[in-house]
Amino acid sequence: MPSRTKSQLMAENADLRARLAELEYRSANRHSVEGTLPESEIAARKRIQYELKASEARYRRLFETAKDGILLLDADTGRITDANPFLMGLLGYSHAELLGKKLWEIGPFRDITASQDAFRELQTKEYIRYDNLPLETKKQEHIQVEFVSNVYLVNGTRVIQCNIRDITDRQQAENVFLRTHEELLVLVTELKKVESEMKLLNRMNDLLQTCTTQEEAYQVVGMMMSELCAGRDGFLAIFHASDQNLQGVARWGDEALVEARFSLEDCWALRRGQPHDVIDPQAGLLCRHFVHPPGIGYLCVPLTVQGETLGLLCLMDVAVKKGEHQVREQQLALMVGEAIKLSLSNLKLREKLREQATRDPLTGLYNRRHLEDSLSRELHRARRGESPLCIAMLDLDHFKNFNDTFGHQAGDLLLRELGQVLREKLRKSDIACRYGGEEFVIVMPDSSLADTCQRVEEIRALVKKLEIRFGEQLLGTITISAGIAGTREHGGVTMRELLHAADTALYAAKQAGRDRIVVYQEKE
Repeated sequence: MPSRTKSQLMAENADLRARLAELEYRSANRHSVEGTLPESEIAARKRIQYELKASEARYRRLFETAKDGILLLDADTGRITDANPFLMGLLGYSHAELLGKKLWEIGPFRDITASQDAFRELQTKEYIRYDNLPLETKKQEHIQVEFVSNVYLVNGTRVIQCNIRDITDRQQAENVFLRTHEELLVLVTELKKVESEMKLLNRMNDLLQTCTTQEEAYQVVGMMMSELCAGRDGFLAIFHASDQNLQGVARWGDEALVEARFSLEDCWALRRGQPHDVIDPQAGLLCRHFVHPPGIGYLCVPLTVQGETLGLLCLMDVAVKKGEHQVREQQLALMVGEAIKLSLSNLKLREKLREQATRDPLTGLYNRRHLEDSLSRELHRARRGESPLCIAMLDLDHFKNFNDTFGHQAGDLLLRELGQVLREKLRKSDIACRYGGEEFVIVMPDSSLADTCQRVEEIRALVKKLEIRFGEQLLGTITISAGIAGTREHGGVTMRELLHAADTALYAAKQAGRDRIVVYQEKE
């Protein structure tokens, strides 16, 4: 015979009792009339009594051995009429402690404010269910149960059966699953963010590698950090060895954080030579390079390559983050710092190599190679803009005799002094070059012959007044000769022709007695 549920057995018992009651009622009537009962009715009553007894035995067996809690209540009074062993073990109450009590009078259900309302609802609907009901046992242990109540009619009496299933383990497993699911969602979000940050970092690296000047690199850093650190402030400052100060060159965010210039001593990261993070501004060691004391935490990353300080990267609100998130944010900041400092170091090295390739090491002026490149470019610009351009070729008078008299070191000193004069007296747009030996060439864009003559004359007079000492010895008066040629009077002239014209004018100045300026004149 297939197994029956508790509900099925209770229904079966109720049906058998009803049939037995009906049979006994008819038998009693017939017995009073006829005096005796037919054997068939006697047999039927015995069969029903046997089936009822067997059914009640099956129900009792199931009631006693069930792995769910079973509670029986009087549907009219709400008092407990029976409880199975599993329920008593689950809640920690004895049979005597439960019997005769109303449901809301025992500990596990006492704090459920809706118990009496639920009881009244059950009397109306004859069914109520709680999928997840928290209960507290007699030992004050907390469990989760599935609570189902049904109303049955037994021998004309309405009975409530409450099935109580312990789902604590299942609920804990579901909670673990939900927590794991939430953690996975957070992890996926973090991974997506990391992927986005890596793409931005790679893009910044690509852009930095294509920069040709440090100014371009500063622009790239400001633009990319606004995306990488959206919603957070920060800045990049560059170290200038000339005055041992740092200057802010890029910032992102809404607030101006850093002083325009500050010293190495103002930053703890630069002092220590390692990243410096402040979690609590009220308790941490604050750097002094901020315009106002910061109200949030920050991270300073020194940009140092092979012991040389290049600058400082500062990110706000990074050190405030906790746990793994803080570690990842700091790792990103360090990766950004690595990218920036390597780019700046490469640009600095590239500029140094370019300087070495285009500068004269003795005077600091441009060399002949740079002159040829720049003069060709400036001639093209002058022709396109129909603007004047002049060049002046200068020569130190009697330089060979000077070297023979005072030595080559004194001659080098004289060349350096002339280079210094040219750097100080010329415009930023002018190009001063050491052409070779003691000869110098000055390219003066947007300068007429009259203006060029005036400025070269100022240089000639200034050089003549120089008092140059070599050791304890005061060197004699220094004079220069100069030849000037311009494009206005020689339209369409090439670089070679212009240099030849200036050289011809210089030769004429030498022949005329030196210490003078001659402007090139075409022969008619």
